[in-house]
Amino acid sequence: MKLTTKFTLWYFAIMLVVLLTGGYIVYYEIQDKISRVEVARHQRLNDLIAEQVRRGGDYSNSPTRKRATVTVIPADSVPRGGSSYYTRGIDWNPEFQVNEYRLMVTSYYQIKGQYYRITTYSFIPSFYQLLPGVVDSFKWILLMLLVLVIVSAGLIPKYILAPFKRTLKVIQSFDVKQHSAIRLPQTRTSEFLELNVFLEKMTEKAREDYQSLKEFTENASHELQTPTAIIRGKLDLLMESDIRDEQAILIAEMQNALERLSRIHSSLTLLTKLENQEYDGSSPVCISVLARGILDSFDELIEMKSLRLDAKIAEKVYVPLNPALADLLLTNLVSNAIRHNEAPAGERGWIMVNLAKEGLMISNSGREPQVPVMELFERFKKGNPGGDSIGIGLAIVRQICDLTGFTIQYQFHDGIHTLAVGFTDRVPASRLLQNLGLPLHHVKTVT
Repeated sequence: MKLTTKFTLWYFAIMLVVLLTGGYIVYYEIQDKISRVEVARHQRLNDLIAEQVRRGGDYSNSPTRKRATVTVIPADSVPRGGSSYYTRGIDWNPEFQVNEYRLMVTSYYQIKGQYYRITTYSFIPSFYQLLPGVVDSFKWILLMLLVLVIVSAGLIPKYILAPFKRTLKVIQSFDVKQHSAIRLPQTRTSEFLELNVFLEKMTEKAREDYQSLKEFTENASHELQTPTAIIRGKLDLLMESDIRDEQAILIAEMQNALERLSRIHSSLTLLTKLENQEYDGSSPVCISVLARGILDSFDELIEMKSLRLDAKIAEKVYVPLNPALADLLLTNLVSNAIRHNEAPAGERGWIMVNLAKEGLMISNSGREPQVPVMELFERFKKGNPGGDSIGIGLAIVRQICDLTGFTIQYQFHDGIHTLAVGFTDRVPASRLLQNLGLPLHHVKTVT
């Protein structure tokens, strides 16, 4: 729900409550005001009749005589604490032959030593007679308010929130890799000004942090290559010199450690580039051709480990992915299946690769991982701590999938590792794992 819609609904709800409460107050205030005015008029009329009685005049011909009663009363009948009072209630109106709301005012006077009670009455509009008029009035007010709210809901986003929408559009197009600072629209609204100042500072800080991180990564990558190359060269010279067997073993272990360090450095640099989204472009790439080429490049390693490869690759599978990332994704998945492939004693290990337009699924034989399978996507997490893997391959795969919007799932069951990558939202990786009968076109089987 949009912010303006919420404001509109809240404003309308509040005004509706205010109108209903106000209608109740107005209804009873009008009734009370009418009663007060009528009481004052009748008290004035009673005073006039008392004055006529005092002068000895005849009030019987007065138009109000039929609604006035003058009675001589004893002194003990005069109430204490006041000279007049009024009552009201429903009574029969003989003129209109209907029950109406009657207001009666009674006043007491002492005239020439005698006490008089003068009573006058009239019929006034009742609550129920006033109610339709009050309701109709508030209906029109509510209708006008509703029209005003609807019109305001259309004008507020167009004019009042226009600077905010322009700011949002600028932020959505912001990229930490851009060289110039963002330019936010000018506005005279103080809240929008504060928001723009904050966004300008935040985006500028993000750009500076990104540039600093990028420079550090590039510098670290460059600076580490030189000493690594020197150490590798010195070790090669030592291997060619006259050394004992024990020394050769130590040098070989140093070379292995150096190669491991180089792989870690390259992988961490690659992860940093992926997280910073430094790989531009996601034009459709034929992953079918890439998959066949990568499998062919691993033929010797597969034969060396005596593995059985079953490849089912669909024709012309295109995915929106940077070619370098597509190659990296497939290489890490296949190499992971080869490196961690183990079969029970007396059996032959195997790898199965299924590629279709919906996704990619790679299965292989192997031991049960010693950590939860979902933790294998984290950095430096290995299913077999004793292996030669550095534990970053699947982290790179996960980062590529997050970057491109692919889904990825990993499961282990009955000595089978299965890793699925879904290319579309309609067929996520979890469904690929559930549906092993995915329609795939069989291309070749390598044994």
